[in-house]
Amino acid sequence: MATPFGGGVARWGTVCGAVIGGGMALGLCYGRTKAEEKDQRDKAYAKVQEMIRAFERDNETIQCREIIHLNLLEPEDRKKFEEMNLRRKCAQIVAKNVETVRKLLKER
Repeated sequence: MATPFGGGVARWGTVCGAVIGGGMALGLCYGRTKAEEKDQRDKAYAKVQEMIRAFERDNETIQCREIIHLNLLEPEDRKKFEEMNLRRKCAQIVAKNVETVRKLLKER
């Protein structure tokens, strides 16, 4: 399910997949199951907004292309991504966001 999140959604360079995945996890725990459950929606939104603020504080943006400074739709930039070992940087970003989400989940 999360396969297309890489590269800012299928290499498109938009929102970092760590943000999307974190939002999904928070939505699973805090989200609503019926449209009229506005309190649950508001709580889920608040938690995701808090996660995004923390992510931006750490990375200055939530946009993949701005974090890695490459366009992964371009083969040359994908090659640079591998040569520069940016997969490791991305893994660190994901791990940091997982910790943020865990903290938010503990706060209930």
